[in-house]
Amino acid sequence: MNSNIFIQAKNGNREAIEFVIKTVEPFIFKQCRRMKLQEHDFEDLCQISYEAIIKAIPKLDDKHLDSAPSYLMKCIHNALKYEARRILAKPQDTSLDSEDKDGITHAEKLVAKENTESIFFRDENSSRVKDAFMTLTPEEKTVLSYFIQDPYGGIKRYSELYDTDYRKARYLKDKTLKKMKSYLETHKDDDFLF
Repeated sequence: MNSNIFIQAKNGNREAIEFVIKTVEPFIFKQCRRMKLQEHDFEDLCQISYEAIIKAIPKLDDKHLDSAPSYLMKCIHNALKYEARRILAKPQDTSLDSEDKDGITHAEKLVAKENTESIFFRDENSSRVKDAFMTLTPEEKTVLSYFIQDPYGGIKRYSELYDTDYRKARYLKDKTLKKMKSYLETHKDDDFLF
């Protein structure tokens, strides 16, 4: 395409605009075939692309007409991406009785195999363990982390890395576990008040 076509299209020449659209049309088809959006079919996406070209033509810079095709392709790409973001930002309204792509109703997916009460207490217990861990000193946290990662060799590795006597490291680990156990026992009745 030569620059005169873009100048004529920019000035509003209908035939030049149609020629520019026909030139970029293979790119439009390729991009629109790749997208799958709810509420939009192939023709809708093509229409969005055509509108993007028509809006972009008057904005072409006379000094950079050699890069006009890539600018128009970028405008098409951006318009389709914007439409995808707009559609995906709206939550899709569905019923519990509607089926997903596998034919399973949403209501069937809501049934949990685990007891919800046991899940709650498991999560509550892990929360208390985290609280107990936060009461430890940095040295106690470190030795306990090594022990948890490797119960059979973690303390030895800790004593080698931190140049500490193995027995002192074991004593620190035992003392730390007792401290956590004591914290958990004293705070076991701090559950939610219903």
